[in-house]
Amino acid sequence: MQSAETVLGVLRERGRRGLPCNELYRQLFNPQMYERAYGRIYSNKGAMTAGADGETADGMSLVKIGRIIDAVRHERYRFKPARRVYIPKKNTGEKRPLGLPCHRRPCPAAAGA
Repeated sequence: MQSAETVLGVLRERGRRGLPCNELYRQLFNPQMYERAYGRIYSNKGAMTAGADGETADGMSLVKIGRIIDAVRHERYRFKPARRVYIPKKNTGEKRPLGLPCHRRPCPAAAGA
């Protein structure tokens, strides 16, 4: 299996040239893609905010990544809904919506990013 950096580099170059990207689904079986995605998620300052399922980003492990890959492989993976909260806007009394995803949910989507 190719490294995540190699795969993402090829995808980036194909996208830059306007070429189609085929066989992306099998890249969702690459644990390195998930590790890289969680590295990006974990570095966000809101990563310690509990998601819709009450988990934070620091609760991820290689075992959980393996379970997600297994669920995707056997077409059992289901996205979980985001928790919606309203936060106040600066300098006004209005509030804006903010979706807090389940920290398990963005993984397959982020793994391909």
